Amino acid sequence: MSNDIGYINARIRGMKSFLLKEEKYEEILNKNNLSEFIEGLKDTPYKDFLPPPYPEPTLKEVIDGINREAINSFNKIIKFSGGRIKELLLTLFQRFILANIRAIIRGKIKKIPEDEIKESLLPIYPFDIPKIEELLKKETAYDVIRQIITWRISLPFLLTRNIIKLIKEEKLKEIEYEIEKSYFEIFLNKLGNSENDLIIKHILRTWIDMRNIIGSLLLLKYNIKPLGKIDYIEGGYISSRIFKKISLCENLEEALKIISLTPYKKIFSDGVDISLFERRFEESLTSWAIEGFLKNPLSISVPCAYIFSKYNELVNLRIIVYGIDQKISAIEIKKYLFIK
Repeated sequence: MSNDIGYINARIRGMKSFLLKEEKYEEILNKNNLSEFIEGLKDTPYKDFLPPPYPEPTLKEVIDGINREAINSFNKIIKFSGGRIKELLLTLFQRFILANIRAIIRGKIKKIPEDEIKESLLPIYPFDIPKIEELLKKETAYDVIRQIITWRISLPFLLTRNIIKLIKEEKLKEIEYEIEKSYFEIFLNKLGNSENDLIIKHILRTWIDMRNIIGSLLLLKYNIKPLGKIDYIEGGYISSRIFKKISLCENLEEALKIISLTPYKKIFSDGVDISLFERRFEESLTSWAIEGFLKNPLSISVPCAYIFSKYNELVNLRIIVYGIDQKISAIEIKKYLFIK
């Protein structure tokens, strides 16, 4: 465990060399079944986590293997980092933990099957696979949060009586707003003005904007005016005045015109395919972190760029596997990938 950013970044560069290249994506995109997909990854770190190619494994087994490789990579970073650098990186990983808890709570409230919930999760220490599986077995969202309380594990949000009450009453919209707002308040308040702190602060402020913008656009996609339907979280780069204007929009085109005046113009410049917007935010953060590394190779930009790139790789592989399993053409699958 080290607080030496030079040592940490050297380890990260070694891990970065194992990220999948464009040629590998082209190769596995053209596989006909899951067995061939696994064969295509036998010369990568995924070989130690994927099931044997024959007999052909299930979709669930392949997704589990992909997830476990990513989890292993992220846990390595947590283990060899120390001091303030580790604290800052854990701020990012806490976001994954928040997403896991939110997904499980949402799944229980909406009665989504256990396996379907699990496919979207990325277990990160201390919420490892055994703990996630225990939570998935619970009957209700309230049972989930009661189990978490018994573990006495630090959460990425403040578990107030109000949040527990909302979970018991299964008020999903209010639950998601309160736990996300709490996460951003807690971690933004912990950040100072050092170069590395400001890098993490930029990421958090961008995530706030992403949450607010995409939440509004999803409503407008279904012809629902955002006013009164979404509570905006403060702390991002976009002012409350701009979000007030977006909330009054009647359709997507009006909202996109307003967003074109913000720093996120490029992300939304070519239409209304909302399914890709969140990934474009992540891609823009990855590019920004890589630029930061080029300017200062002894900053926390290096592990940030790797974390975003690795997460992008995870999502890409999930999309490819689903596509192969459903016999979707490589051309169609590729539309939803981001390959650097």
